[in-house]
Amino acid sequence: MLIKITNYCSMGCSHCMEDSTVAGQHMTRETFLAALGLTERLEGRAWSRGIPRLLLLSGGEATEHPDAPWFLETARAAGHQVILITNGMWLDDPELRAKILRPDWPDLMVQVTNDPRFYPKAPKAVPIDDPRVVFVPQLTLLVTLGRLKRSRLPASPPVRRAPTSFNVRSLTRSLRDVREALFMLRARAAIGMSGHCAPSISSDGTIVAGETSNCFVVGNVHSTADDVTRAIIGMSCNKCGLVDGLTQEQKLAIGEARILTPRNP
Repeated sequence: MLIKITNYCSMGCSHCMEDSTVAGQHMTRETFLAALGLTERLEGRAWSRGIPRLLLLSGGEATEHPDAPWFLETARAAGHQVILITNGMWLDDPELRAKILRPDWPDLMVQVTNDPRFYPKAPKAVPIDDPRVVFVPQLTLLVTLGRLKRSRLPASPPVRRAPTSFNVRSLTRSLRDVREALFMLRARAAIGMSGHCAPSISSDGTIVAGETSNCFVVGNVHSTADDVTRAIIGMSCNKCGLVDGLTQEQKLAIGEARILTPRNP
């Protein structure tokens, strides 16, 4: 599950692909604990079948949340393997670095993404000799659902028109249970395919169908699996333009097909 613990970012970049600003809000500890409970309800069935308990934490800039080390410690105490997604601006802060890159967390993973084409205000991440930290200096795929305008995109990387909500929508409609759908998605991810990021939990505790906070809301951290299943099956949304590029069969798979009949004279 992807949990966005904040939509705050001190850089306040107007090009940002998410609505992350200096006026953003931090997720509360109470909401985070509820988010872990929701993750258990939605993904516990997959875990019982051998799928890793993988939790992705991001933002905004996750490390700018004052409780970021607490979130990491709490998630790990709950048995999750954590991947922290960050722009790496904290790596030159010895105190924060020590709180995050703890020696007793050998399986923590940190993905540093600071492509200067999209994060021009971000300081260059300080190189660090730690195998847990992986640098992604250039994005290879974009999902444009925030304030980033297509007219401002560089020639590369390629742009995916829409989030990964198609997979969770089609599988949930087919299997009639979001828990079974997530088992299939996480199994795909375990063999190197996409499937980790959808659905995701926003900083305000809402759960959305795709991997960005701008996606269609299908519940909140207090929802049951049945609540989320019904919301996904019943959702109808084309804000991101996903439906426009689908075949009729794909539209049928997510309940977005429209059958047009000739009007009577």
